[in-house]
Amino acid sequence: MTRIIADDLCVWKRLRRLCAGMAAPMVLVVAPGLLSAEEGGGHYQLHGDVVEIAEDGIHDPDNDAVNTLQPPADAMKDFPRDSRGIINWVETLDRGLIAPRTGVTGDEKMHSVDFDVIFKNTASMPYVRFPHLPHTQWLTCTNCHPAIFLPQRGGNFVTMAAIIEGEYCGVCHGKVAFPPMECNRCHSVARENVGLR
Repeated sequence: MTRIIADDLCVWKRLRRLCAGMAAPMVLVVAPGLLSAEEGGGHYQLHGDVVEIAEDGIHDPDNDAVNTLQPPADAMKDFPRDSRGIINWVETLDRGLIAPRTGVTGDEKMHSVDFDVIFKNTASMPYVRFPHLPHTQWLTCTNCHPAIFLPQRGGNFVTMAAIIEGEYCGVCHGKVAFPPMECNRCHSVARENVGLR
């Protein structure tokens, strides 16, 4: 097996495309912390790095608002963090440290739903539990359905490659939520037949 360490997301994407369909198994590893701001690295919420708002790769540097917005390092300094130092948004919400608006006007109604979806197409990894509750406490259904996820069983062929490239879960995770490289946060359900594919 060949192991390639890619320290740049663009390089990783090109390598993944080049390696698709190769007979020899290959593992591509993105070295965390080496990505530029516009590729999702170096942002305070994810890495604790203090990056100017105009340079964070999220905000429009040409918009005058970047001069009036509160710096994330100040706004989030007291937010709870997980064992890797990444902000735990669910705990932040549960503690009442943030009160997300229900929509653009603030008049929209939230409908929190408490059910999990278990994804079993995970090769030899543990299954993935998607908990709706922490997501629907601050996002309406239309944030994800149907544009990102079709709301039907088997309607979404989710892969880690797609997530890392910013699709499906990767629309938020790795940008404004914990990065998809923390396997156990999602792959948390034991398989029925360990070791079998």
